[in-house]
Amino acid sequence: MNKRLVSILFSFPLLLQSFSFADLAEIRVELPTKTERSSLYISQFDAKQAAFSSQYLARLYSVLSFDLDHSGYAKVSSPNSKWEKELSVGNLQEAFRLEKWGKAGQCYVLKVAVKKEKLDLYALSVATGSVMQFEGIPLSGDHKIDRHQIHKLSDALVKSLFGGKGIATTRILYTLQQENRDPSEKKWKSEIWECDWDGYAPRQVTFEQGYSITPAFLPPDPAHGDDRFLYVNYKNGQPKIYYSTLGQRTGTPFLSLRGNQILPAICPKKDQMAFICDAAGRPDLFVQRLGPSGHPVGKPKQLFSYPRATQASPSFSPDGSRIAFVSDKGGTPRIYVIPSNEPSHRRPIATLLTKQCRENICPVWSPDGTKLAYSAKTNGVRQIWIYDFATKEEKQLTSGPGHKENPCWAPDSLHLVFNSTDPDASELYLINLHQAEAVKITKGTGRKHYPTWGI
Repeated sequence: MNKRLVSILFSFPLLLQSFSFADLAEIRVELPTKTERSSLYISQFDAKQAAFSSQYLARLYSVLSFDLDHSGYAKVSSPNSKWEKELSVGNLQEAFRLEKWGKAGQCYVLKVAVKKEKLDLYALSVATGSVMQFEGIPLSGDHKIDRHQIHKLSDALVKSLFGGKGIATTRILYTLQQENRDPSEKKWKSEIWECDWDGYAPRQVTFEQGYSITPAFLPPDPAHGDDRFLYVNYKNGQPKIYYSTLGQRTGTPFLSLRGNQILPAICPKKDQMAFICDAAGRPDLFVQRLGPSGHPVGKPKQLFSYPRATQASPSFSPDGSRIAFVSDKGGTPRIYVIPSNEPSHRRPIATLLTKQCRENICPVWSPDGTKLAYSAKTNGVRQIWIYDFATKEEKQLTSGPGHKENPCWAPDSLHLVFNSTDPDASELYLINLHQAEAVKITKGTGRKHYPTWGI
C-alpha cells in the first residue's frame, strides 16, 4: 500500500499512466472567449526630466505592458512612432484629442512621464472622453521595488478602467524539483519557491534539504497575516504535512496522525483542511477541523473511502460546504463532489461531476464558486478544462502538445496558473478565460510543479 500511495505523491497523473485504457476519441469543446478585450495604447515613458536612464524606464514599460496585456481586459497595441509623436506634446488636451484616437481604433490611451523620481500617468477613455490621473508615484531606481510600484499601478488601472480585480501584486508558490548533484544522496531534491504573478523574482522559501512538494496557502487573516502555508515533506521517511511561513526556512509537523499524509487543501472559511491519508489502509479523503488560529482542533475524520479505490486532490467550494476530489472508484479517475460535513455511520454519497473525458484530475474550485478547473486527458494529452456549475458544461481551455496539470485559480476567478510536465524542464504557465493563449512565466533549470496562488 505504501508503494501505491507514494506513486501519487509526486504527481497523481503518474499513477494514471499505469492504467490501461482503450484508445477512444474524446469529445473536445473549446471554451469560447466571453469578453472582447479593449484596445489600449501605452506611450513610452517620457524620460526627458527623469532621474533614470531611458533603458531603465523601458524595462518598467515592459512590466506595465505585460500586466495590462495579460489582465484579461486589455489588448496592448504595439509601439507606433506616429502615436508617440502625438502623445509627446506637453498639452494634455491636445495629446488626447478624441477624434484622433477614435480613428486609430483605440479604446484607451495612456500617457506616461517620469519627472525626476516620480511617475505620472494619464488614462484617456476614448468612449467617454474622461481622463484619469495617477500622479506622483515614487520610483527608487531599484528594479525590484519599482516593479512592485508598477504592479500596484496596473491593479489600480484594471479597477478604474474595467471594474476588475487586478492581480499583478499577487504571488505564486510552487515546487521546484532539481537533480541532486551529490551521488551519495537521493537523485532528486525538491523545495518550495515563490515568485511574482509574472514569474519574476523567484526565491527559495523552504530549506529542508530534502523533498518538499504541494504547497497550499492558508487564507489571509488579520491576526496572522497572509504568508502562512502548508506543504508535504518526506524528512522523516513518510510524507507528512508541515506548517510554515514565508519567513521560516523549515516547517513544523501539522498533524499527529499515523500513515502517509498528502495533498492538503484549506477551506476558504479557514475552519477545515482536507487531505489524503492511508491511516485506514488505503488512500482515503480526510478532513481536519481548524481553530481560529488556523491550527488543528480535535482529531482528523475520514470523510470518504471506497473499496480498492484511490482518492486524491481535494478542493473546497468557497463556502466550505462541498469538496471536489478525484477517485478511481468507477474504474478510471473522475472528479466527484461530496458534502464536507463530518461523516455519520453511513458513507456519504459522492456525485460524479466530470463525464466527457476518461481521465480527469487535479480539480480546483474558483474563488467565486462558479467554476471548477481541472486537467483532463484529451486525445492523449492532458489539457486544462473548465466545468461551469451554472450551465453544467465541461469545456476545454487549453490545447496544443504537452501535458498540462495542476491548475490553480487567481483571486479574481479569471486567471489560472498551471504547470507543464516536460521531463527535462517543466514550467509554469499563465492563462485567463478571456485569452486562449497561455504564456510561460518561469524558466531555468529544474521542474516546476504544483503552483498555488496567494495574495
